[in-house]
Amino acid sequence: MELRGKTALVTGGAVRLGKAICLALAEAGVSLAIHYHSSRQPAEEVLGQAAAFGVKAALFQADLSDPNTADGLVADAVDEFGSLDILVNNAGLYGKGRGMATTLPLIEEQFSVNLFSPLLLTRAFAAQVPEDGQGKVINIADAKVLQVGCDHFAYRLTKGAIIQMTRMFALELAPRITVNAIAPGVMMPLAGFEDQDMSARAERLIPLKRIGAPELIAQNVLHLLEQDFMTGVILPVDGGENL
Repeated sequence: MELRGKTALVTGGAVRLGKAICLALAEAGVSLAIHYHSSRQPAEEVLGQAAAFGVKAALFQADLSDPNTADGLVADAVDEFGSLDILVNNAGLYGKGRGMATTLPLIEEQFSVNLFSPLLLTRAFAAQVPEDGQGKVINIADAKVLQVGCDHFAYRLTKGAIIQMTRMFALELAPRITVNAIAPGVMMPLAGFEDQDMSARAERLIPLKRIGAPELIAQNVLHLLEQDFMTGVILPVDGGENL
C-alpha cells in the first residue's frame, strides 16, 4: 500500500505507543483520526504535531470500555474523512492480578477495552471498505503472552485472544483486507513509573540487553502497512525476550 494520501484511525493515539504510531503515520503522509478517552490535552498536542506534517487530522473521543461505542467511532471518522484505509487497534488497559485474585469487574473491563472493542472496530472498519478497495488492520498485542505467565491474568487472556483474532480475521477478510499484529516487548516504563530504571530488567531478561522505544513499534507498523503479501502475521518486537 502506498501510504501517502491514505487515512488511518488509531485508537489510544494520544500517548505512549499510540502517539509514536500517529506521528510516524503523519510523517508518511497519512491523514489521522486520533482516538482518545480521557487524554484530551495530549491528544491536542499530537493533533498539532501531526498537522505540522501537512496531513489532515481530527480528534475523536470515545470510552472503549463500552464496546457499543465502536460502530459510532468508525462512523464519525468516516463522516469526517469520507473513508478509512487503515485501522490501528492500539488502545488497551494493563490490569494487574493473578488468576485467583482476578475479579469479575476487572475481567469485564479488560475484555471490553482490549478485545471486544477491537473486534467490533475491525468489523465496522471492514464494512466501510469498498468491495473493490483495500484495507489494512494492525492490532497491538504483547510479546509477553508468547510465553506462559500467571501475572496480569485477565490482560494476558485478552492479548492472547487478540493474536487469535488477528489470524481469524486475516483469513476471513482476505484478499481485500490484510490483518496483522505487532507484539511489543518492553518499550518504556509503565505509566506512572516513567523514572524507573529498566536497565537491570533488560540485562536479566532480554537477549539484546536493552529495552526498545515506541518509535520501533511505529516503524514496524509502517513496515506491515507497506506489505501486500503479509497477513495473519504476529510480529514480536521485543529484543528476543519471547525466546
